Amino acid sequence: MMTDTPVLLAPTDGAVAEVTAATEQISLKDNNNEEHVHDENCQHDHEDPQGIAAATEPQGRNDYDLLEIRSTKDTTTDPNVKTYFEAKELYQGAMDRLNQIPEGADAELIEKHKDDIVSVTGDLMRAFLMDEKACIMNQRILKLAEQYETYVQKYNPENTSTTTVENEEEGAEQSNTIYTKDSVVFVIWILFGGKQFSHCVQTLGFAINEFESLRPRMLELRASCHMALRNYKACTEDLEEVLNIKPDLTEIHSMLGNVYYATHQAQDAISHFRDFVEAAHPDSRTLPNAYYALATLTLQSAPSGASKKKSNQALKQAAVLKEAQDFYAKAQAADVRFKELYGVPTGLNEIKRTAVMAFQARSAGRNGILSTDSTPALLEASEALKKSFKSPGISSCANCSRPDNVANDDRAPELKPKPLIKCAKCNKVAYCSRPCQINHWNSTHKNTCNKK
Repeated sequence: MMTDTPVLLAPTDGAVAEVTAATEQISLKDNNNEEHVHDENCQHDHEDPQGIAAATEPQGRNDYDLLEIRSTKDTTTDPNVKTYFEAKELYQGAMDRLNQIPEGADAELIEKHKDDIVSVTGDLMRAFLMDEKACIMNQRILKLAEQYETYVQKYNPENTSTTTVENEEEGAEQSNTIYTKDSVVFVIWILFGGKQFSHCVQTLGFAINEFESLRPRMLELRASCHMALRNYKACTEDLEEVLNIKPDLTEIHSMLGNVYYATHQAQDAISHFRDFVEAAHPDSRTLPNAYYALATLTLQSAPSGASKKKSNQALKQAAVLKEAQDFYAKAQAADVRFKELYGVPTGLNEIKRTAVMAFQARSAGRNGILSTDSTPALLEASEALKKSFKSPGISSCANCSRPDNVANDDRAPELKPKPLIKCAKCNKVAYCSRPCQINHWNSTHKNTCNKK
């Protein structure tokens, strides 16, 4: 498994996922080569500003571990906390048993320990499906993947399937690959943990089509991969499909709200954030962020130009400002609860920073005395927010919403970003690649280009 020779564990759409020495790049430690433990002195952002970004950083400890460190785990009934610790317990139990299995994939060893290999693999896959953040990938698990594959290929156990794999080399023969649900999930975990997101998307696509029971979870993981690849359009499509299948997955609304917020789709962001705060557990980690976002989005929707104090426009304006202030107050209250549980404040991400700047501003009169009426300052902030949301500048692809084109065409992420391609006719939209430009032209832009 840890050689330079690819190990083919599971098929994908028209290909086989390659698990190579690249998996050795999985980082299990911080830069100081010591395992990082979250505590009250952590300096980094403990709140996930995008809602799903944490899923693309699968290694290291999760914020929920702070609850255990602070002995506050039992003071919350958040179902996500319960799921996390159940997954962590299952993972740790499986790891204890895994450490009793000798390494190696020779026939005699596999025969002697095959029951334990199957059992441990099954529990690890269940833990990963429950919450990937509770499962830390390591070298021993990669060795287990090799052992489990050897077992599957040799014994062809019950519930295995076979697929024909096309070899891309000219004149090469087709080959058959035997796989199980656990072997496919294993590949996904390895690719996801190794941040091989392009390959992971392919394998997830296969799993989505092959295993109906895993479909919502696989879509959620694929959305995380799309987010990491900055393909926001595909990300939102997968998350929306998850909600169509399982409307009770409340946190998906928070994820969608963040993606729509980041791509300046204010109404969609408001809709999903509202659905989230109405159903979310009061201790949800992402609740403060959702309220801060709603405060900002609501503020920027306030009507402009209310000249008369008692006009319908002025009354509507006042009502919107009041609602925005209420959301901000709820965000601050949720922030207090977060610190009570985790011992650290929520991070000052873009959403929170924007809200704080808007709602803590005060108007000063000519005499220099601060006014107790915050309305003028809020209206000023509202107008500024409107401009930023309606005219964010050409900073992302009009077709796929990528903020740059680094990840497009399989270019390595470390390469220097290339400029977006602007439409030569109107200069109002830009694209990360020629295919995106053609697709957007045929679907939308040809009807609006140069039209005012």
